[in-house]
Amino acid sequence: MAPKIQWPLVLFSLFAGVGGCAFAFAGVANALGEMSGVTNAVTVAAFVLVCVGGLCSVIHLATPKNAWAVVTHILSFSGISVELIMLGITCVFMVAFVLCDFVAFPSIVKTACGLIGALSGVYLAFATGHGYLISSKPTWNTTKLPIAYTSTSLIGGALFYLSVSSMLGASASVTSLLIVVALLCGFFNVVALMAYMGHLGPEIARTNKKLYGYGIVFCGIMMNLITTAALYVLTLCSPELGALFTAVSFVGLAFSLIGGLALRMLMWIVGAGFLSLFDLAREHRSVILNQ
Repeated sequence: MAPKIQWPLVLFSLFAGVGGCAFAFAGVANALGEMSGVTNAVTVAAFVLVCVGGLCSVIHLATPKNAWAVVTHILSFSGISVELIMLGITCVFMVAFVLCDFVAFPSIVKTACGLIGALSGVYLAFATGHGYLISSKPTWNTTKLPIAYTSTSLIGGALFYLSVSSMLGASASVTSLLIVVALLCGFFNVVALMAYMGHLGPEIARTNKKLYGYGIVFCGIMMNLITTAALYVLTLCSPELGALFTAVSFVGLAFSLIGGLALRMLMWIVGAGFLSLFDLAREHRSVILNQ
């Protein structure tokens, strides 16, 4: 039986995680002295991405009744309720971060909103993977999974920030510092993905060669490191962020999204086999009852 990938949940975790981590980079950039016009624009774009992710999650709930059940049981602190809580908290910090420029607050208030919001954005990425820790699913039941979710979201969020900010005249000095952080996120992504792949074992790699080799290793690891390294070299060679920098940023963002998507697809493929057992039993229940 073919495995069933829950695409709304795949897109929710990818978009919400990348959007939350992009906001984290905007908050750090603001603390480093980046112009408000740049950090606000990235935050608005990240807010839209997070909201799109949230809509994907709602689509998965299928009916308003299910959605209302989640809201009324939000304090149960189940996996889905924690995701919803962090989604709301991160969005609140995003809105507050932008509104600080329209209200006569001291600059320290916006800095605090940005840095605290950065933590909530990163934790949102972690929470979207932590809800899958289920003891009955050995391929999911490891903290290496949400850490891998976080690592793919961090590198995606970094390249999302660099792509948008470079089009808006971002400071080269601030950007060069953030690229170092992006490189560190890239190396962390390598360790996190390899750790989860090690948990799955070599047999799964052999049975999912294309997804593993092209999606995760090539796009999610190699191209992320190559593009972030290229961006770092470009900042060393030129005092300004040019069109080439923006182009490489968008290329890196595309590869990071493909890598993050591949990880989430593989997670469902290796875990859906357990769900298929229930589908198989339901389809053949009449045969079983007649025996």
